[in-house]
Amino acid sequence: MTNPSDFTPQPPQGSGPQPVQPTQPVPVQPAGNTVPPQTPGVIPIASGTPNTPNTPDAPTNVRNKKTSKLAVFAIIVAAVFLLITFIGVNSWSLLAFFALLPVLLSGFAVYTTRKDGKAQGRVLAWVAVGITVVALIVGGVGVVRNGLEAKASHDAAEQAAKEAAKAKCDAYSWPTTDLASQLPKPESSKGKIEKDSSSTFYIKVCGTDATAYDNYVKALQEKGFTVDYFKSSSAFNAKNAAGYSVNIRYDSKGDSIMAILILAPDDSSTSSTSGNGATQNNDDSGSGDASTGSSSDDDFKAAMDSYESLMNEYADFMEKYNAGGHPASMAADYAKIMVKYNDAMKKLDAIDENSLTTEEQQYYIEVQTRVNQRLVSVGASTAQ
Repeated sequence: MTNPSDFTPQPPQGSGPQPVQPTQPVPVQPAGNTVPPQTPGVIPIASGTPNTPNTPDAPTNVRNKKTSKLAVFAIIVAAVFLLITFIGVNSWSLLAFFALLPVLLSGFAVYTTRKDGKAQGRVLAWVAVGITVVALIVGGVGVVRNGLEAKASHDAAEQAAKEAAKAKCDAYSWPTTDLASQLPKPESSKGKIEKDSSSTFYIKVCGTDATAYDNYVKALQEKGFTVDYFKSSSAFNAKNAAGYSVNIRYDSKGDSIMAILILAPDDSSTSSTSGNGATQNNDDSGSGDASTGSSSDDDFKAAMDSYESLMNEYADFMEKYNAGGHPASMAADYAKIMVKYNDAMKKLDAIDENSLTTEEQQYYIEVQTRVNQRLVSVGASTAQ
């Protein structure tokens, strides 16, 4: 028996038209650009550049720049320079010395932070330039002001010295004492003998020009004053073989006074002091208050000691400064020394050299000699 589901109708045999089997319709593509068939639920992705916002990136060289440390350091150095000018700068050379480093640093900082430079911080660089300019202005005003004040003070002191010298530049007679015989007689016959004793001879000779001063120093050396000697354009200090000590201080201003002081050997000086000290003190007390003189002596010695200590500190600073290759870190130390220097010079200016005793005059010359010798040694090391 045949299963009906397996029965397939057969076309009738014989002639005549045959039935056509149905086929799947073929889709017709339009001419031109063809679009591939899309799968339902899938969003087509266009080829080429992704569909993202086209925002320009920051330049790489700007994003990688760091703030210039040189600009920051230039501001610090310029601020120190400004502080120094407020404290006080007394000369143009000193102002130029302190200005050199901040000017160079601020200039390099501006160059480093330029538009195509390797670092940023141009504002900081220009701040350093501004501080440096202000410091130069302040320092320049200070130098001009100090110069005017110094000139006025110098003119007043010179006038006072001339007035005082007029009464002193009289004719004198060269003594024949043992101390005076140790010295050559000066060319000028005008001056004033301040003290003449067995232990001390002190005279101020007027009308001595630089040539006469040099000739007198040579005459002293020919007489044997060559032991431990020191000579400059304004001072001479030496001893001879017998132990006599001579000190000369030359001032070319005013009446060109050459102050000559000679002391007997130490043993003679000591015995003279012990034997004649009371008499000398009595003479001084007769002309004034002894307690006042003692206080004046203490003030004078303190001023001279302060001056010598300061100059030694300055010499130590310069030796360290030269040995270290001129480090800028020592600028603050130099400013402190200048403050002390101004204070010491005020104390020295207050001293009336015409009223000094022989002992004070001797101490004054000794301090000046030691200071000059130290400064000469510093100058020689600097030249090397």
